[in-house]
Formats: sequence, C-alpha cells, structure tokens
Amino acid sequence: MNDRIEVSGYHGTSQTKATSILKNGFLTSDNDYDWLGTGIYFFQDAPMRAKQWAIEQHSQEPAVICARIQLDNCIDLFDIKWFPILKNIYNLFDDQYRDTNKPLPKQNPVRSKAHRLDCAFFNYASQFLSRQGQIVTSTRAVFVEGECIFPDSAIFDLAHAQIAVKDPVVIRESYLIEV
Repeated sequence: MNDRIEVSGYHGTSQTKATSILKNGFLTSDNDYDWLGTGIYFFQDAPMRAKQWAIEQHSQEPAVICARIQLDNCIDLFDIKWFPILKNIYNLFDDQYRDTNKPLPKQNPVRSKAHRLDCAFFNYASQFLSRQGQIVTSTRAVFVEGECIFPDSAIFDLAHAQIAVKDPVVIRESYLIEV
C-alpha cells in the first residue's frame, strides 16, 4: 500500500449537502454501479471538474468541498504493482460467482456511468485484502470520460483521477471552496 501520499480531493455536491457534510461528515455512496466500489468519491486535483459534476447533478445550488486525503492503505491504480495482485483477486472473484452459478454483474459499455462489475469487484478486492490483513482505506484510478479532444485522440476532455475513500479517517480536513 502507499506510504504517506497526501492529495487534494474535490467533492461536487449541492450547497445544502455541503453544509451538512461539513457539520456531520461525508455520506458513503453504496450504489451498485459506483465504479470503484463503496466509498466517498473525489476528483483528485480537479476542482473545476467537481464543480461541473455538481452543476450537472445539483444545478440549482452547486458547491465544491476540498479535502486533504491521506492515501495510506490505498489500492492505487497509478502504480502498476497492483495489476498482478488484482488479476489474482479477480480470478477468485470469478470463481466465487461460478461456484454459486451466478452471472457476474453486468458491466455497461466502458464510457457508460454504470459500472456494476467494477463496483462488485473492488468491493470484493477490498474485503479480500482486509481478510488478509491489508486494510483498504481508499482506491484511486484514472477515469476516462467525455469526448476525444480532437479526432482519433487518446485524450478525453473529462478524463480525471478519482478517489473512492472507504474509511473517512483518511480525510484530514475538508472545507468549502469557491470555484
């Protein structure tokens, strides 16, 4: 896992919810389509992307909260060391579904917002690692979203780094910002 990496995360929401978050703490999202599994979602180093998301979701009263996030015990998909580990865990995940004769959760197309297979897998991986003594407090990955910035480009206009915080103890500070 990571050693003392701290980043800025930006959480887009409404003014009303921002007030509640700052008073009572963040609520965890546990939708079955959240692509990094259960967690509190942040755009890393991208306050304007968080604002854009807040406008899309809460057009009446968008707000952005900045949080300092400690990425200790993070499944960090910026680091290639994780991919062989996750491939092994995926084999166990797949075996579990096969053993119970259940189909894997349906994954929507890559650029869709519903990632049920990813969600189920990352929840499974976090629980598996925790049972092995490696507590997972967050997951970080790049999310490719939007449109190509020009024809045939591999760069997308809404691509971003996203963090799903599983344990709010790694959120060191949070405050409302103007963007």
